[in-house]
Amino acid sequence: MSQSEAERRERFLAALASIEAATDLPDVKRAMDGLIEPYGLRHAVLFAVGRAGVADGRDTILFTYPTHWVERYIQSRYHAIDPVMRVGMRSIVPVDWATLDRSAPVVRRFFDEAGEAGVGRQGLALPSRGPGGAQALFNVTCDASDRDWSMLRHDLVRDMGIVASHLHAKLLEIGAAAPPGAAVPRLSVRERETLQWAAAGRTIDQTADILGLSSSAVRTYLDAARRKLNCLTKPQAVAVAMRRGLIEG
Repeated sequence: MSQSEAERRERFLAALASIEAATDLPDVKRAMDGLIEPYGLRHAVLFAVGRAGVADGRDTILFTYPTHWVERYIQSRYHAIDPVMRVGMRSIVPVDWATLDRSAPVVRRFFDEAGEAGVGRQGLALPSRGPGGAQALFNVTCDASDRDWSMLRHDLVRDMGIVASHLHAKLLEIGAAAPPGAAVPRLSVRERETLQWAAAGRTIDQTADILGLSSSAVRTYLDAARRKLNCLTKPQAVAVAMRRGLIEG
């Protein structure tokens, strides 16, 4: 075995070990973050749903993207035009972002904005299937040139395809991406209201003024909603709440 092959195997086994050791959602996020440097990636994003196209499962979104891009994505409802999501979630094989149809002006603008936000020059979407129709899509990006990407892609398809399956299996194991039939969290009126205004782009202070609450109260309601939705950040909570129909998209 060559030195480069030995190094690749070592980092691959280390990635699987970190996923296997995870016991909760933050652990899974740290395991995913740990892939960035060893594999020369720009970003990694994991999206899991309980059942394809249905908002009654417990959705999970983990990402290393800049928060401002995630907020823009949610507020602009880019999920409706994002070909990575539309094609990736239907596919059973890895999807190279370069093969996606970008002929529509709105899609070209979407990718231009993503590039400006630092999402990454190249991308690979790796679908995963679980029991009961559970689905996940793991995306990795990098800034490799077209020539370098053509050589790197093979290794990423091989390694990240297995990593995607392990990440999805771990989410199912810890209950972060439950199969169909899992209960939809019950949010209080205030929790829904604060999430709704967050989805509209309002800051905590602005939401406090609108609802006649203190900023600390708004923060408390948002944190409670985030925990109930099993999310790490406010943008994740907004995205999950929209998908499940808990707030208006």
